[in-house]
Amino acid sequence: MSLMDTYSHDEKCAVIAFLHAVISEDRLISYEELNIVWMLAKSIQLDLLDVQKLSDESFQEIISNLSDEKLIEVLRMAYSLMSMDQTHEHQETKILDFMRSLKPMDDISYRRFYLSLNKMSDLTPLDQVILIVLAHYVAEADDIITEEEGKMIVALCTIVGVDPHEVILYKIPKDALYHVVFSMSKHAVKRIVEELLLVAIADFKISEQEYEFIFPMLAHFNLEFEELLKNARSRYQEHVEYYELFRTETEIN
Repeated sequence: MSLMDTYSHDEKCAVIAFLHAVISEDRLISYEELNIVWMLAKSIQLDLLDVQKLSDESFQEIISNLSDEKLIEVLRMAYSLMSMDQTHEHQETKILDFMRSLKPMDDISYRRFYLSLNKMSDLTPLDQVILIVLAHYVAEADDIITEEEGKMIVALCTIVGVDPHEVILYKIPKDALYHVVFSMSKHAVKRIVEELLLVAIADFKISEQEYEFIFPMLAHFNLEFEELLKNARSRYQEHVEYYELFRTETEIN
């Protein structure tokens, strides 16, 4: 399944336009925020020219017709983006007010949005892009990406729908990535950490540097490292045949 495959082409354009509007709302677009939005657009095979051609009227109409499920997902992606730097105040209110100007939302929708931040276990498309960038950081934490780690990243990229050769082009500072992760739900972060551990154990060992990179996420959410490591090892054993499909020559570092 590819990223945002349930969205139409016009919906994808509107979502990227909305995310760009969110990061430019304070007229200070950071390199990190823009890079992530561009990476998401590229991963869903979206031509940015199509986004630029989208009229204000079409944009508002498309957003107003999004399903409730998609609306919540887009809001969560926006919230993650707003968390990349800490200069914004009242992040949730800004996002919700902006969305409400495009599509009226009642109190139930507001509650669903906040509930999704705390209990949603699935990763948004933007979360998955963040995961790929994090995975590359984990693989190169000890200054070398082993063949096994490289193959695991290829497998992960294939699952998500991101071109592994593009990952190296989107270097986001680690602190900015941590800010995004800290804005996610605990359930989502557990999934992300397990995926990162799958990359780390691909060469049958976890280096001190890899652990140190993952540790801030463990500490922030009070996650049990041994439990997540056990889950990662179990998942690897269950799906080893699938991962082996990607044991082909590739260069991503």
